[in-house]
Formats: sequence, structure tokens, C-alpha cells
Amino acid sequence: MTRILLAAVSLISSAALAQQKPEPRKWRIKGQFSEACTCSVPCSCNFGESPSPHKFCHAMWSYWVKEGNWDRVQLRDRKIGGIDGPGGVMGLLDSRATSDERVAMENIWHMLSGRLFCLIRLWPFKAAGDPPGSGRPVRQSSVIRVRYAGRQFIGFQYVPIRQLITEMGMSLGFGDKGGFEASYIRGRDTTRPITVTNNVSWPVSVTIKAKASSLRYNDEFNHLDYQGTNANQGDFDIADSDAGALPMDSSNKR
Repeated sequence: MTRILLAAVSLISSAALAQQKPEPRKWRIKGQFSEACTCSVPCSCNFGESPSPHKFCHAMWSYWVKEGNWDRVQLRDRKIGGIDGPGGVMGLLDSRATSDERVAMENIWHMLSGRLFCLIRLWPFKAAGDPPGSGRPVRQSSVIRVRYAGRQFIGFQYVPIRQLITEMGMSLGFGDKGGFEASYIRGRDTTRPITVTNNVSWPVSVTIKAKASSLRYNDEFNHLDYQGTNANQGDFDIADSDAGALPMDSSNKR
């Protein structure tokens, strides 16, 4: 009888644990990526070094999803972007998204943020959601927090995102908040831009190096105003099966 009871308890416990641990969602996105930061060209962060010439690397970026999905939700011509500034990390997402697409895009944003970008790493600690105080912005509660003290995930905002890519360069704009314009850097063969493979900072297999003539952004949390800084452009194809796309935990910290 004791063995039967123990077996029953074990089965119930296993069932309860299975219910608590949801099945991982399948997702994949393909499209074009644009990014600029406050480092000088070619951005030493892209090569695994410390930022230069500043002790920080603030960036803005957008994944232009030409096609993709989060579970059964299809994504087409949607943009998943963000700003990493002195006030924290803000997700900036396509305002055209439906309610289902917004859930999918926010989840994918968190998955993508498990990667390295310019020495900022998002870790899976529960954010406190600190109450507002004098001189301190309201912080949104989140399941993630950034690696360094004071570097917090602020939340999501939905804005019109304008991402233009041409043969000569690119531009990115987040509504009336700002953006950047950049031109590709040509190599010895002036018919082709300089490219970098296996970029440390971004999940793009080949990035085209560019120089941003201006990088400006302003909201209640972050203010950026720089000229002549680094930029990257490239095609991406990322899925849940990619090691860098997995959520961070104690077993895969690196």
C-alpha cells in the first residue's frame, strides 16, 4: 500500500511540474537589421572589446521582420526595435501591430535581448518595478534586468518606425523621438562596402559597416545626440533553435 501511495504521489507531482513548465514556443524571423551606436567606427564592441571612445556604448536598432512567426501568430512587414540609452533600455515596436502581433513581438524582443549587444546583457532577474520618486523615471516591472547596476529595462512603447535601406546606406526613425542616418563605408574596391562576419554584438551573420552622420533621440528616459558614429546593416534569420536566442538561465550564462 505504501508503495502504491508513493507511486501515486510521484505521478501527481510529475503532472503538476509538467503543468507549471509550459512548452517552449516555436518562433522564427527573417528580414533586415539596422543599428547605430555612440562608438567610433568600427565599434570595438563588435569585436569583443570595450567601447571607444566613451566608456559606454548607447545604441538604437530595428529588426525589420519581412516574414516570421511566434507560435501560430504570423508576422509580416513588422519592425522590432529599441533604444539603449543612459536612462535604460526601451523596446520600441511597430505601432501598426495588432493585439496578437504585439504579444508575439514583445516575446521575441525578450528572446533577442538574451544576446550580447555592446556589453549590455539582459539577465532573468525579476525587476522591482520601483515606485516613482523625485528625479527618477517610472520603471516598468519586468521579468528581466540588465547586467550592470542602473541599466534597466524600462518597458515597451509602440511608435511609427521608419526603416529605409538603399544601395548607399540606411536610415531609421522612431516617430518624433529621433533616429539616425548612415552611409556605407567603401573598401579598397569602391564598388563594395566593408563587411564583418561573426559580429560579437548582433545576431547578423554578415554586417555592412556604415558611418552615421547623425544619431539623435529624445524621450522622458533617454537623450542622445551624436555625429560620425558607427552603424551596422545586414540580413538576419533567427529562430528559437539558435543558441543565442534562448532565454538566459544558470545553465547557459556565458
